[in-house]
Amino acid sequence: MLMLNLKNMLKGKVVILCVGNPERGDDGAGPHLAGMIKGRVPYEVIDAGTAPENWTGVVTGLKPDTIVMVDAIYFEGEPGEIKIFSGEDLRSGKISTHDVSPKLLIEYLKESTKADIYILGIKPESNKLGEGLSPCIKVSLDSLYKMFLMLQTDIVRV
Repeated sequence: MLMLNLKNMLKGKVVILCVGNPERGDDGAGPHLAGMIKGRVPYEVIDAGTAPENWTGVVTGLKPDTIVMVDAIYFEGEPGEIKIFSGEDLRSGKISTHDVSPKLLIEYLKESTKADIYILGIKPESNKLGEGLSPCIKVSLDSLYKMFLMLQTDIVRV
């Protein structure tokens, strides 16, 4: 189901904006995924680290049709679970990131680009300073990596 949802949302010019702090355990999921897929997928992949607002000029300049933010997100479910949310889910408070700035960022990007915006959320197990990624997050990132590569193969075949 996740694979089909990913395929359906990756339309037009796509920017994948990976957010998080690799020094804080599972919060580093976004930047880790960026390192795994950058240069291997036909999308613009940006490791925005802990300051995605610093990348708004780059993102708007790319004139994307679709923006996918990848981040550790708190939602009902098991650690390592991956869900796709709309920008509206974050803006309405149905899910929670670590601070308010993603809400403002999504509102700004939506207004500036008119792109469809999605959040690819990975439920963290631990965000403790100095920890690496939890085993369940590593498994989830490997699955996402494989999905992105398979989707690229599908695109080439079409």
